[in-house]
This record gives sequence, C-alpha cells and structure tokens, in this order.
Amino acid sequence: MAEHDRHLVVADIARYAHELADSYRTQTPAYSKTRGGRIKLTGVHSTEHDGLLVQLADVAAYGVTSSDDVHGARPVPQSRPPGQWEAVARLAAISTDAARWCWNLELAWRATVQGNVRQLAAAAAEPRIVPTEVAEGLAGAMRGWHVRAQAAIGWVTAPYQPRASCPVLTCGQRDTLRVDLARRAAYCTACQSIWDDVDGSIGVLAKHIGAQAESRVGQSERVRSGHAGRGGAWSSSDQPNG
Repeated sequence: MAEHDRHLVVADIARYAHELADSYRTQTPAYSKTRGGRIKLTGVHSTEHDGLLVQLADVAAYGVTSSDDVHGARPVPQSRPPGQWEAVARLAAISTDAARWCWNLELAWRATVQGNVRQLAAAAAEPRIVPTEVAEGLAGAMRGWHVRAQAAIGWVTAPYQPRASCPVLTCGQRDTLRVDLARRAAYCTACQSIWDDVDGSIGVLAKHIGAQAESRVGQSERVRSGHAGRGGAWSSSDQPNG
C-alpha cells in the first residue's frame, strides 16, 4: 500500500473513532416554499450528539437515546420496558472487540470502551505500532462498530427489519438483518456482517432483499391461483463483504 493510501486508512480510523467515542455535531438544512412554489433554504439547524457508544449505552439501559432527553437528565419511564437486549449485545460485542485489539497490539486497557477506541486510533498513526496491513484490518473493525452502533441506536429512524435471510452463505439466518434506511447501512445480528455505501455492498443487500420479496409475492400468487410450488431462491456469486 502506498503511503498516501495509508494516510487515508488512518484518516478513516480517526473519523470512526471520533464519532464512536466523542460528541459530534450534525447540520440539518431547513427549507420553506415561497409563494411562487420554489424551495428556499431558510437556515441550518445545528445539533450536538453524544458519541455513538454513549448513545448505544443509553439505548441499552433505558430503551431510548440521550437525544430524546432534557440535557443533563435521564429519560422519564415510558410504557415500553426499559433497555433493549439487542443494544446490550451490540455494546458488549464492541467493547470486547476493542479490548481484543488493544491486547493484540500490546496496548494498555483503558477504563472505558471509549478510551480503548481513542487509544487504537492514536496507535494507528504510528506504523511501528500498527503496520499498514494491520491498520486496514482495524479500519474494517471500526467501520463495523460504527455501522452496528448507528443501526442499533435508531435515533433518526428505528432500524428496518426486513423479512429476508442473511445473504452470507455461512449464515443464512432469517429475521436477523437490521437496516438503517437514513444512513444506507445494515448489519446482521447473527454473523455480524455489515453492508454500507463505503464499498457499495448496501446495494447488493437491497437486491437480495428485493429478490426474496418478489419470490414471496410470486409464491403467494401461485397459491391463490391454485398452483403449488416452491418460491425462487436467491443466488448470487457477488457476495457482500461482511
């Protein structure tokens, strides 16, 4: 890998680590319609969010994220049960993975998962600590943590759960896909594979889900017309990188 490419990988690691471990700000444009029917930009709404790992911890503990709260206060109990086991599992998996990366790189463990993530990002900038090939693997791991945390949080929209099986041949389990429609990212709760726009794999997953939906429709139509048969099965040589 060229030196320039390594810089890009390290930059990706730093970006993922920042959003995972540190608070960040998003900018949302606001529009209005003029009397002539034209759309006009009226301003930009700036919102500060806790790091994704803090938001994930809030979902795990309370069932909602801190973005729903009054600043400095915890959520008021609601009718839904507190906490979400899926978010608990995601947070535990990310914490374990980050600690394993620190162990393998002979880095001291920090008191929090955020501390471990920040330490890994800092170490990635040093080739003598994190060789180039290892940095690529770390970037992939952080990308996975980032996607899974975002999809589990659902602070923009609740994750879409399609009626489809995981397209990874070694998995294939049903009802395990979680898709964040707003961010065009998804993951499987069973095998931990991820799909997003970074490598275009979200498009492969969308075709897979669509094919299974069409198969169910076709099977339903055959049943209604009195013709029994087996629904079409998804088959593709272009497997996503999970």
